[in-house]
Amino acid sequence: MNLDVKAMMNRKSAVVAKLTGGIASLMKARQVEVIKGKGTVCGPDMVKVGASRELKAPKIVLATGSLPSELTHLPFDGKRVLNSTDALSLTKVPKSLAVIGAGAVGLELGSVWSRLGAEVTVIEAMKQVIPGADAAAARTLASSLKKQGLGILTGATVESAKVSSRKISLSIRKSGKKQGQKEQGELENLDVEKVLVAVGRRANINSALGAGINPERTADGRFLKVDENYTTSVPGLFAIGDLVGNPMLAHKAEEEALALAALFAGEAHPPWCGPVPGIVYTEPELAWAGESEESLKASGMDYIKGQFSYGANARALAAEAGEGFVKLLSSPGDEKLLGAVILGRGASELIAEAVSVMAMGGCAEDIALTIHGHPTLSEITKEAALVLSGRPLHRA
Repeated sequence: MNLDVKAMMNRKSAVVAKLTGGIASLMKARQVEVIKGKGTVCGPDMVKVGASRELKAPKIVLATGSLPSELTHLPFDGKRVLNSTDALSLTKVPKSLAVIGAGAVGLELGSVWSRLGAEVTVIEAMKQVIPGADAAAARTLASSLKKQGLGILTGATVESAKVSSRKISLSIRKSGKKQGQKEQGELENLDVEKVLVAVGRRANINSALGAGINPERTADGRFLKVDENYTTSVPGLFAIGDLVGNPMLAHKAEEEALALAALFAGEAHPPWCGPVPGIVYTEPELAWAGESEESLKASGMDYIKGQFSYGANARALAAEAGEGFVKLLSSPGDEKLLGAVILGRGASELIAEAVSVMAMGGCAEDIALTIHGHPTLSEITKEAALVLSGRPLHRA
């Protein structure tokens, strides 16, 4: 079997074109004028498009998103040193690829090109992949990806890089020490064909702001400061999405856009107050929402947990997807659901149930008492809730 990268990329482009074309059709149907060009906010009620066109509006919304963060010693060139967009547009599979950063983007793209045949090494400065996620889930995910052939170095940093016409040479310093490994802090060299830098993103604030338009920023300067109605310090200027804070996720930005549009229309649609799910689209998938065991321990808050394995679920076994688990965390007194983590097939879909329950202030028993179709992966969440409530069904 031969891999046709061109055909794969053509299909990707076709899917993107269908989705963007659908949005264009919706805009037209709703009589929304779409003006293409670079927009610059020149005043509280003025946007300049291009060199000459000016638009006046009492309300202006900034939704310019974010940009990939760059490393000073590895600036993007689009050919050898890649950002996430570049890595989605390669015309052939690289022989070797280093991925700097084991967050969602790094693991997703790294695992894709690894499955397509590249020798991939992911380098992460923190002690675990997906820093900030549930530690047990992160360990299990890393183990699974390693079994699939993905190289992962945690507690490691790229101190220097040399880009030549034939290769990129990275000097990697590993922290920590384990029996049988090299001395702590020793440098290792890694030569690769390409490097993907996936160390995070930065809010794209300045691209649409003209001279003299300086909305107040957050204390760390990374985001625009807004109130509960997404209003900036500039009258009539609003901001949503990646511009106003973490998490930098499309579904969070969409929900903020819906709330702001409803506000403009005088309709009731309060800003989302529930947890925002985080998702890693690897195989297996990882999804989480609310508190983790680590965050609850750090805050000194008591909790109880219920966990159930994919390996005891009929649908998972039939699909040869028995790797993973669902973990639910609740307060011990009222069993109010505090957090959820799901590692396994379809985790991105399953997390919505826990998010909904947490948003409504519900408890694990709400999930345990809800009928779930059989055989489905959603039964794993029900089983975890039953375990948490002390009434396990398919566990001794």
